[in-house]
Amino acid sequence: MCGIAGIVGKQPLEEHGALAGLVDGIVHRGPDDRGDYLSPDGTCALGHTRLAILDLSTAGHQPMIDGETGNAIVFNGEIYNFATLRTQCEADGFRFRSHSDTEVILALYRRHGVDCLRFLRGMFAFAIWDARARRLFFARDRLGKKPFHYAASPQGFAFCSEIDPLARHAWTDRSLDMQALDFFLHLQYVPAPLSIYRGIRKLPPAHYGLLDASGLRIAPYWSLDYRDKVEMDETEALDAFEAKLAEAVKLRMVADVPVGALLSGGVDSSVIVALMAKQSAAPVRTFSVGFSEAAFDESAYARQAAEICGTLHRPAELGAPDLSVLPMLVRRYGEPFGDSSALPSFSVCAAARQELKVVLNGDGGDELLGGYPRYSLPDATIRLATWVRRRHPLPLVDPAKWLGSRGPFPFKKLRRLAMEHLLLPDAGPFTMYGGSRNDAVRRTLLGDDALAGNLPQWRADWFRQARLASDNPVDSMLWLDNHTYLPGDLLVKMDIAAMHCGLEARSPLLDHELIEFCARLPARFKVRHRTGKYLLKKLAERYYPKDFVYRRKMGFGIPLDAWMRGPFRALLDDVLRDPACMAPLDMAAVDAFRRRFLDERADESTRLWPLFMYGLWRRHGAPAD
Repeated sequence: MCGIAGIVGKQPLEEHGALAGLVDGIVHRGPDDRGDYLSPDGTCALGHTRLAILDLSTAGHQPMIDGETGNAIVFNGEIYNFATLRTQCEADGFRFRSHSDTEVILALYRRHGVDCLRFLRGMFAFAIWDARARRLFFARDRLGKKPFHYAASPQGFAFCSEIDPLARHAWTDRSLDMQALDFFLHLQYVPAPLSIYRGIRKLPPAHYGLLDASGLRIAPYWSLDYRDKVEMDETEALDAFEAKLAEAVKLRMVADVPVGALLSGGVDSSVIVALMAKQSAAPVRTFSVGFSEAAFDESAYARQAAEICGTLHRPAELGAPDLSVLPMLVRRYGEPFGDSSALPSFSVCAAARQELKVVLNGDGGDELLGGYPRYSLPDATIRLATWVRRRHPLPLVDPAKWLGSRGPFPFKKLRRLAMEHLLLPDAGPFTMYGGSRNDAVRRTLLGDDALAGNLPQWRADWFRQARLASDNPVDSMLWLDNHTYLPGDLLVKMDIAAMHCGLEARSPLLDHELIEFCARLPARFKVRHRTGKYLLKKLAERYYPKDFVYRRKMGFGIPLDAWMRGPFRALLDDVLRDPACMAPLDMAAVDAFRRRFLDERADESTRLWPLFMYGLWRRHGAPAD
């Protein structure tokens, strides 16, 4: 796990500080080593900061050069099947100088070119300068665990693992992207390929890019399809699921440094820890964070799971938040990021990093088998909606209009029944953002009618793709979450929180072969009797008591309302009343929300927190021109 950066100029590069500035901004991602490379023609410079996990020797130094071709690579991530791939490359005559997975990518690229991507099982973002073709080849993993940001300009092309250093690069257009701001106010994150800056774009998950004399080309290399189903009974499905997940865990326990786990106490991370303990000769080291407020605290369940699995458990309690971390937090994200669970994520990663460099986690379980409340559809609804879908694969109504429409009784009730049980039961990934961040609220804040069609069109496009890749509402929602909420919010949150302190976080439930297996399973193994993650919970029963497995889902939240009225209040009030922080939003609208929350004690916390984070980014992040 590392930080990568690079510049490709249209003319030979003369300013050496341009690359150094990018690398300086990502040192925290790789505190163990640092390196740079300049191509023989002087047009490409690559930079790297290393967190040494595999082959701790200097042989693993990056940028790494292929001695035969002259190709140079900078790589961030882990290739979990690298040992098997290495053996295959050796049989083809490739001679390795290191024991790192980085060199395996170089070997595969030498033989297969861009097609090397289909062999890689892991999380990655990398760039290869092809010395002979004089082109840059870059790619991002299938699910979007590892980030790749880039800026194309008249002077050339620059890329970096994080947004903030790239925003400070001389070539980058730092003007505010209003479309991205509209997305943020609704989603709490800015979805790929956009960033908050007009000049910075994100490479989407499962995509690669080629940059050469003919220009820049971006293309997908993997897609997820839920329509090709396999039939098996429950025992067969459960055994196969356990075997595939156990394999994913085993692959992610390979490292030249000790490996532990983040244990929230939820079913997902608890199953991962159980499978780790089953395969480990020594007790697994686990870490959790809890709260004094019982409604947000799962630490008792984390302790119970640790006791059952015999782990060496390190609990920590997140008390009153430290206001001094907020400027650093918004700088790390590099753009507004409104998921408040970023705070406990930073805390648990920092606690784990005191002892370890590598941890496994339970990220992805909800998106694998349908764990969010929106998946808990009645069995009859799933059957009826599936029957309708066989006759009409695409929506019978325009989801963009229906999701934002309002109306009096009885239209409102009929609309809800039709949406939830017949026409749009799979609209949950979109309706979760309703209420406090709906289209009307955003238009009030932005005051720009030109953006009125932005979110409706985005929803309609994603919805159409989800329907074409699935044949039932559960799989449709899974497809949507795996392409929007997971890579845009959850994986960004964990990458930034972990890499801030030089910690590598691995996610067995996001193994793409496991995801492909689960995509082929019938919906009854995902949601049954209004119980989501059905198969995962059945697996959990093999390791934990039923009352541990079947309890109310809590999520990884914080006492946001209490903190915003307490320790955050003065700063919140200051930021929301500062026109420089809120620009270009309508100050009267912002102030109305602020007064209702602070003075009238209305429930505005989920609306104000993203505005607070936006204001802090304006104050402490890179200035927009």
